[in-house]
Amino acid sequence: MAINFIQHQNKRAVIINMNLKKLNNIKYVLIGLILPISILIFWLSVGWFKLASPGLVPTPVSVYNALLTWNGIKISAGSSNLFYYNTFNKDFYVTFIRLASGFVLASFLGVLAGIGIGMNKFIDSFFTPMFRILGPVPPITIFPLAIVIFGLGDQTNIFLTFYGAFFPIMAASIASVSSVSRDYLRVGRMLGYGSIMIISKIVLPAALPGIAGSLRIGLGLAWMMEITSEMMGVHSGLGYTLWNAYNYFDYPAVYACMITIGLLGLFTDVLVRLITRKLLYWHDDIGIRG
Repeated sequence: MAINFIQHQNKRAVIINMNLKKLNNIKYVLIGLILPISILIFWLSVGWFKLASPGLVPTPVSVYNALLTWNGIKISAGSSNLFYYNTFNKDFYVTFIRLASGFVLASFLGVLAGIGIGMNKFIDSFFTPMFRILGPVPPITIFPLAIVIFGLGDQTNIFLTFYGAFFPIMAASIASVSSVSRDYLRVGRMLGYGSIMIISKIVLPAALPGIAGSLRIGLGLAWMMEITSEMMGVHSGLGYTLWNAYNYFDYPAVYACMITIGLLGLFTDVLVRLITRKLLYWHDDIGIRG
């Protein structure tokens, strides 16, 4: 009886803890909505009190209508530039494929380079000088060279997205790997681990919090380069539609594109965070943030 009672109490405690965690998550989501809702209210006030010209700062309603036009649901009233009518699915698809291609490649090679340079002084001495030369060069300045090599199209876009994300991912991975204590490596050798086992069982888990952070930083820069390169040299995608809307002075469409890109960036960041959180469940328990 006593054992059953203890088991029942333990199960009850687990359920209570899970419910409390869900409530805390809801609380933090609500806290995160405060600033966006405040900005939306201010935006509505600008249009309501006519604090700015509707031509420069369109109302939320006109932006919403532009979104409907972009999705092919309706035609915005008074709009003569319907180049983006019913093109959202195509724009989203090509942008996401290019972004994913460049970011995944940058993540794989950036983490791989970070592990090699962070663990080996010879590799560090061989590659770091060149990386330090290339790293400060703004990715957008590589655009003319990329066009010469790859031509106008997806390859240039993917390369620039990769280039923009690679260096921050690599730099943060180097810092994370090189900060792993040598005591951990000694323990691995005492257990008979080879190089691959030491990397997979010791180095990567210890460096993973920093690497996870580097992926989120690299993702943000990948989005920036993706949209910028679409605006400059690719005739499709979210960035291309945004640039066309600007050229046609269709500011509701410009705002619609900007908001959409921001929300998609948030979605991909949450996706990366959820994936890495499953690997970092232990870090939440020992981290400094409460």
